[in-house]
Amino acid sequence: INIKRQKNCFCIIIMTTQPFTFTITPKQRAALLSTEDDGQHDDLPAELLSSMRETYKREGFVLVRGLLDEEFLTRLRGAGAALAEKNSYAGDTFASLNFGAIFDFHEEDDGNVDANNAGAFREAALDSAIPAIIAKALLGTGSSKGDEDETTATLRMLKDAFMAKGTEQSSCGWHVDDIGFWPVDGSSAGVNTWLALDDMPSEFGGGMAVSPRSHTADWRRRAYGTIGSTPLLPPEGVTSDFIMTGGFGQTCEMSSLDPQLNDIIESTKLEFDYEAGDCLFCHRWLFHRSVAINSDGLKHYGDDSALKRYTIRYEKGSARLLNGISLEPAILLDSRNSGKTLDEVCEKDGPYYPQWCPRLEESRDQKTKMKLLAEKVLPGLQEKRAKVLGEMFAIMKSAAEPKKESY
Repeated sequence: INIKRQKNCFCIIIMTTQPFTFTITPKQRAALLSTEDDGQHDDLPAELLSSMRETYKREGFVLVRGLLDEEFLTRLRGAGAALAEKNSYAGDTFASLNFGAIFDFHEEDDGNVDANNAGAFREAALDSAIPAIIAKALLGTGSSKGDEDETTATLRMLKDAFMAKGTEQSSCGWHVDDIGFWPVDGSSAGVNTWLALDDMPSEFGGGMAVSPRSHTADWRRRAYGTIGSTPLLPPEGVTSDFIMTGGFGQTCEMSSLDPQLNDIIESTKLEFDYEAGDCLFCHRWLFHRSVAINSDGLKHYGDDSALKRYTIRYEKGSARLLNGISLEPAILLDSRNSGKTLDEVCEKDGPYYPQWCPRLEESRDQKTKMKLLAEKVLPGLQEKRAKVLGEMFAIMKSAAEPKKESY
């Protein structure tokens, strides 16, 4: 605990023995959500934000506790439990996987969230202290000074996904998020928020591991090439030729594609004893992997275990959507959105990528437009998405087939 005197008061900065873990007090949480525009607040010491920022830049991540109050966390966990029960996943790495929870308005009635707490995911992503800490400390887009030349940049929510890790023993290996989870070009460096909705002690597995400082590691480009990551895309983006190379669709396969490199990354592995409500903020290019529930965990949690987490990706509005083949709704709606900035897309077609910063004078207007997208536009894009996905799988299948020799 570090006590600092500031503006005739004593401010307490709480850090754990781990230099990358921070605990936010209720007063600091309230200060994060303050609309004061001078970047100063007695309850939010500049030393705290600076320490977070420096740790994030150096290590590629910070673990922050206390960003959600207990009452809201209970609501959010209830929403997660309901979603996990309703949405199963046919894959072998998660028991449940659901994209776009912030666009789920089905459980609302005249603006009131019912017992299923459907609006809780939207509140976490757009109204909580989560985007506030990103804007004011990690990316410098908020009023508390980050990078001084970027304090007026727009902060937008790019993509969200709810997941539950069950008894399946497969897990996604060392990777950075692919185009499905992060559909903007490789020039951006947004923040991935991994929010634990259950306690996940590392001794039982089931959480997420990170490779500290891997966002600047010497081997990172070799790793990008191994799993076909976004930085290696050509200017024209995702093309048939790129898919045909075989790297596409290999996001989780580091251990089989390059065992030596996998061992190098594995030697740096860091796991956490997650508590419900913990937020792990990761640099876009930090390598991470999911961890299967181990044998002790299976005994501890039981056969019906489903360890829930909610992931939210944030980007500056200046980030540009990828060119080329895409499953992104904004591009399925209008192919001319390829290569456009998130700000440009939202200005023209609505809040596909909802804005947090600068703070909107009337956030209800944005949510009303989001609801219109969810009810009137997004359902109609499912057929287009299925068609494009089918074409991508056909290209991948063709690439995998042995070539006949010609004589």
